[in-house]
Amino acid sequence: MAPLLSLENLSIGYNRVSLCSPLSLEMFPCDKLLVCGANGSGKSTLLKTILGIEKPLGGTITYTGKNNIAYCKQDFPNPDFPVTAEEVVAMGLYKKHYSAEQVEQAMKKTDCWQLRKRLFYTLSGGERQRVSLARCFCQNSSLLLLDEPSSFLDAQSKETFLNLLQGMRTEPVAIIAVTHDEEIIASLGWRVIRLGEARNE
Repeated sequence: MAPLLSLENLSIGYNRVSLCSPLSLEMFPCDKLLVCGANGSGKSTLLKTILGIEKPLGGTITYTGKNNIAYCKQDFPNPDFPVTAEEVVAMGLYKKHYSAEQVEQAMKKTDCWQLRKRLFYTLSGGERQRVSLARCFCQNSSLLLLDEPSSFLDAQSKETFLNLLQGMRTEPVAIIAVTHDEEIIASLGWRVIRLGEARNE
């Protein structure tokens, strides 16, 4: 089976300055991976490079999955923009016909259907994360990228979100999550790559 995502000697950084050692890895359907490292080690830059937002300094990226890569980033829509949670999730269908059923299924999968009529900026950090993840599910992508998924979460919200990620272990989607949160690393038990150490766990 061909890999879903292949990175070969990928070098990332800015202004020709590399942030970490060249990285090579393969992701197959259903694979789950945590990318760890200190601030400035290139975790978020790696995701942006995979997405094509940033250009690699060297090496190659090959993605063979269906649809665009789904991306759940740290920041959220402008609070001055009065959009409901349901409308945020529907943004995952931006190139497709709107499907109320798909939106409902995605929101129920991440346990946020009850929030559908709430304005997004009034939600807690944990509620926003669940809504954002539901938006990604609506894209029906083969690969999901999570940028620091525990940011903005209190202890209870983090536990809920960790339970959600643990329940996705057998989901037919590959996931790459970047984090510096050792609790997430210990709890999930996913494969780990630590930038700057060039090794897998």
